[in-house]
Amino acid sequence: METTHWYKVKEEKKLLTPGLLVYPERIKENITSMIKIAGGIGRLWPHIKTHKMREVVKLQMEQGITRFKCATLGEVELLISCNVTHILLAHQPTEEKAKYFLSLQASNPQIQFSTLVDNLDSLHLFSTLAAALNQELSLWIDINNGMNRTGIVPELAYLLFETLIKDKLLEFQGLHVYDGHIRPLKLENRIKKCNSDFATVNQLIETIESNGGNVPNIIAGGSPSFFPHSLNTKVILSPGTTLLWDLGYRSIWEESPFLNAAVVVTRLISIPNKNIFCFDLGHKAIASEMPLPRVEIFGLEGAVHKGQSEEHLIIEYTEENTFKVGDLFYAIPYHICPTVAKFNKAYTVHQGNLGASWKIDARNYHLEI
Repeated sequence: METTHWYKVKEEKKLLTPGLLVYPERIKENITSMIKIAGGIGRLWPHIKTHKMREVVKLQMEQGITRFKCATLGEVELLISCNVTHILLAHQPTEEKAKYFLSLQASNPQIQFSTLVDNLDSLHLFSTLAAALNQELSLWIDINNGMNRTGIVPELAYLLFETLIKDKLLEFQGLHVYDGHIRPLKLENRIKKCNSDFATVNQLIETIESNGGNVPNIIAGGSPSFFPHSLNTKVILSPGTTLLWDLGYRSIWEESPFLNAAVVVTRLISIPNKNIFCFDLGHKAIASEMPLPRVEIFGLEGAVHKGQSEEHLIIEYTEENTFKVGDLFYAIPYHICPTVAKFNKAYTVHQGNLGASWKIDARNYHLEI
């Protein structure tokens, strides 16, 4: 696959900036790499929160992947439209979302639905709603094994398990373990950390099994811990950023086989002072939750990113150049997931040629409930 100037578009004047470009051939390569690391499609349950695009789901389905994770109801509706086999809403729903989720389940009996639970109050809510609607609800116990974002710590999870399996309308699907906190740069250290933090999960499984219970499935990890968990054949893998890749994860997993498959395009819109360049790449086009730099602009790798506002990115660049206002530049974000959500469509690029645009279908939070 072309690696030198792979991102370049032949008809640059057709691009409006800031804009998002995606490269389907590279996405296909990433899907192939995901399957190879997992050892087959049977161990993959990819997340769609990174791309939020129907076409990317379809590319995975063409290779046999039919189960997907998501984080929002908009993403649930996208997956329904793709007619996947199983949708896991990996974001414990509050009451109004749970009602809507159950309504979607009732309207689409051909698809299996499940979601997460990490506390007894939510479990009681789900039980009450399931009984009122006379619906079964499949649940994964969300485990906190060190990230401290969501989930229940393994030491306290057995009571939740016991309560769940006693409810006739609630079906225990297994354990969900997201460990995005595991980010050592050296692969051997990442594997070691992954295994050590998973020890408490194994203890929970032993407790359940020693008391006559069963854990039918374990979904573990995201993208940084994708490879370490692939070494544990007992778990299902759920990477997401692997489909588009970005600078942040590339810095964590330098030896990964994944290709950058999405870039943003920007134009130089002003040169307000000597060595100072302004691009139309503000907060509204790039995820801004991390410190500067938030992108790497090809051809400006040594530049100093001085500031960013809603519509502007200010860069200091002292190398000799012939830049002119209007020049087009290509950049890779450090965090692609929230960057994609800032656009309503993406240009597709095939060997330098612009193709049809892909809608970012699932970026919408506002739904009629």
